[in-house]
Amino acid sequence: MYSLTGRWAMLALVLLLGGAFGGGWLASGLWAGAVPVTLQLPVSRGLDMPIFYVRTEQPLVALTFDISWGRQTAGPVLDILKDKDVRATFFLTGFWAKRQRDIAQRIVDDGHEVASHGDEHVNLSRKSGDAIAENILTAHRDLEEATGRQARLFRPPNGDYDDLVVATARQLGYETVIWSLDTLDWKNPGPDYMVRRVLDNVRPGDIILMHASDSSRQIHLALPRIIDSLRQQGFQMVTLGELLTAGTPARDDPRGRPR
Repeated sequence: MYSLTGRWAMLALVLLLGGAFGGGWLASGLWAGAVPVTLQLPVSRGLDMPIFYVRTEQPLVALTFDISWGRQTAGPVLDILKDKDVRATFFLTGFWAKRQRDIAQRIVDDGHEVASHGDEHVNLSRKSGDAIAENILTAHRDLEEATGRQARLFRPPNGDYDDLVVATARQLGYETVIWSLDTLDWKNPGPDYMVRRVLDNVRPGDIILMHASDSSRQIHLALPRIIDSLRQQGFQMVTLGELLTAGTPARDDPRGRPR
């Protein structure tokens, strides 16, 4: 069992009562009752799962990009998305957004969705509830200052989570989202490999993981072909927020299962 205590519980309460997360689809039925300050929950037993994809028959997918460091990759990725008229979801770390405010603001100006990738890029499943809350709330403040947007969706660093991470995020007004299809761009396996991996495995409702950090050195070579090929297969690329309203968020992890 755990609860958010001390200054982080108080800060969470101030944020919530102040309406920091109010409005929009976050306040819809999907989120009802998701914001008490104190929660009792058995930890690390798979009882509180994040979202991995969306159950829908519509040919929709969401392109999502994590950014934690650097500024060389983000520009070309944004140029491609603008040229292809695609809106995506960017999971930004708070410390990156503070240092690269011009790029963070361009993400907003280009019509993309801003989501949270936390603050310090560490495995949160190894942290206490208060440390998890501090990570999320620090990023929330920094992202709002850098972009003028209040993120609703949270992807923990490295996709690392347990029940405590998911439940703490939800108490702070965030829904945790992982992914169902990984391009493996972070391994830099070559653009041909990334394109084929997406096209051979994509399904309606997929949440596709990419990166616009400088560690992803080949994504700008694969991205135009991924977008064009998805369209040729009849898929429409939407933001994650749009995808979540087009079906039922699915909390069973499909990764590693035959497709």
